Amino acid sequence: MKSDKPASSRSIPKPSSTVAAQGGFEGIDLHPLIRRGIDRLGYHQPTEIQSKFIPVAKSGTDAIGLAPTGTGKTLAYGIAVADVLLRDKPVERVRRRPELSQRLRAIVVVPTRELAQQVGKEIQELVKGSLLRVVSVFGKVALAPQRDAVQSGVDIVVGTPGRIRELLDLGALSLAFVKCIVVDEADRMLDMGFLPQVEWLLERMPPARQKLLLSATLPREVESLAARMLREHARIEAGERNAAAAHLAHSRYLVGDELKTALLLHLAVEEGMSAFVVYCRTRRRVGWVVGALRRHGVETAEFHGERSTLQRQKSLDSFATGKSRVLVATDVAARGLHIPRLKTVVNYDVPTEPQEWLHRVGRAGHGSQLTNATEASDAASITFIAPHDIEAWDRIIALAHPTVTARKLPMLEKFARKVDLEKSARYSARAEREAKATLDEAKAAKPPRSAERFASKRWRGTKASSKIAKGEKPGGGVKRVGRSGS
Repeated sequence: MKSDKPASSRSIPKPSSTVAAQGGFEGIDLHPLIRRGIDRLGYHQPTEIQSKFIPVAKSGTDAIGLAPTGTGKTLAYGIAVADVLLRDKPVERVRRRPELSQRLRAIVVVPTRELAQQVGKEIQELVKGSLLRVVSVFGKVALAPQRDAVQSGVDIVVGTPGRIRELLDLGALSLAFVKCIVVDEADRMLDMGFLPQVEWLLERMPPARQKLLLSATLPREVESLAARMLREHARIEAGERNAAAAHLAHSRYLVGDELKTALLLHLAVEEGMSAFVVYCRTRRRVGWVVGALRRHGVETAEFHGERSTLQRQKSLDSFATGKSRVLVATDVAARGLHIPRLKTVVNYDVPTEPQEWLHRVGRAGHGSQLTNATEASDAASITFIAPHDIEAWDRIIALAHPTVTARKLPMLEKFARKVDLEKSARYSARAEREAKATLDEAKAAKPPRSAERFASKRWRGTKASSKIAKGEKPGGGVKRVGRSGS
């Protein structure tokens, strides 16, 4: 996976763009066992990121791979890493098998437990029938079983940085023979929370190890940081930068917080929408939504950081098997959630960071466009936009340029309180009219409008238009019906 030549003397291969024309994966030089694994997974044609990334990664070159969510990035680096390891066996001692500690030659670092499990499972399926062994390690579960698993010999470790470090401290892992480290979801892994842990791992690996960074979004400041960590490297892009996958259809509602739950109930109960995930800002809001859905007979599972690993896995299994119609989650499930039956994502709250919106909506029809175009065409996202969300929504529009269909609020009397309906009516019509130009036709060249402007002029319909005169009591100007002079 690496070249013995210095980085400065290695020529970086150009990404291939003709693999599909050469007969799908047949156009890439792959080990027969890897080709068999690809067929078993049901893939026939490589995606753009796969056709470009695999040849470069197989050459041993450091690389940054950028592609929209759901376009096959995991399989791209999984194929490259597994293919090289199958061809390049561990160092053998005379007449004896290699030391178990020498088998570990590749590490995949991911930000969440669920992503570690998912990636590990996909690579295991890819290399099934070979001698390669893959183990997933992650925190918040017993350490001993994972320690025993890696000590018994492993070729690829997929895990969160904290648990990998724990195993290293115990002496269960050795990085001495690692040839490649993959940093998946690089924008999250390289932020201020994970960067020190990633650097700690890199410092303890052989200097010539290969580094592969992949993500659906990579802000320029993080890309600059990643470039400093890499040797001479290739940057491989597929699809539009910082854009949602092309198979998604997007729509939005302008709705205040007081009617969000009623709107969600209307979609689930009246319109019968099923197999969808709802993303909320906090675990408390997750609880509110879960309670409301269950009270109306909608089978619902919840997922957030305060739940144990076992509880989170049970929620995912319940939704994946169809026992629950809805999964309500925080952004902890915005990455790495791969459930084939998931067709719709509902953004109950607009995320603060626009990149998170891309990761959320990418869960809809995740990977289905690789194998079934009909299923992929049904994938959609719906975003609820409250008054205080306008600025964050403008940032999403400026970053991703999605084509968004504006939806009109349905009649919600069945699920909403009268006082909430009256409050919403005071600004909804005016907001819909005034926000039309900026919400769906915003341009990246125009900076997001300030929250203050939207809050004061567009949404807060009850704000007084004139100052209170000195000596006058608040409310003194309100018209009183039935009095003389009124």
